Amino acid sequence: KMKKSEIKIGGIYTNGKGRIRQVLDRTDDGKYKLYDGQSDADCVLYSIVNDGTKANKLCGTTGIMTATSFASWAKEALKDGSTAD
Repeated sequence: KMKKSEIKIGGIYTNGKGRIRQVLDRTDDGKYKLYDGQSDADCVLYSIVNDGTKANKLCGTTGIMTATSFASWAKEALKDGSTAD
């Protein structure tokens, strides 16, 4: 399982089952909260790179989830978002 601290803006992550997401933004100021009253304001805005299907129709679709949920979903980083390769 990944840690929240490992999630970087620009990073590309997979759940190990063919699904790939890229983190577009992350903030803890409540900007991406899913609902009013949500206690965890540390949220991630992501874009779907590969939805795991052959057609990949959801490619480019954006979504929001808490950093805790994203870390739980992500099994590994494909690219960590750092510019040094």
